[in-house]
Amino acid sequence: MGIFDSIARGLGSLRPLSVAELEDEREALRQRYVSSDNVGEASNLYSELHRYDEEMTRRANEAYERDNPDATTRHREHGWYLPNDD
Repeated sequence: MGIFDSIARGLGSLRPLSVAELEDEREALRQRYVSSDNVGEASNLYSELHRYDEEMTRRANEAYERDNPDATTRHREHGWYLPNDD
């Protein structure tokens, strides 16, 4: 972990964390959220969980794009066979 990663981590960035560290910290945060009795604290923890989920989704999308550089068609949420005219 370099000096820039240390600074980023100190400022709250999740990018310097490895995938395993990210999953472990998210699970600890989820357990704190589930066991929380204070509504304000639970709200803050929920927002933090969402931040972890966004980072994990970003990493998964980047990995997919690296593994499939020629993938031009992405299937929609409810199926590729549905029309686009909603």
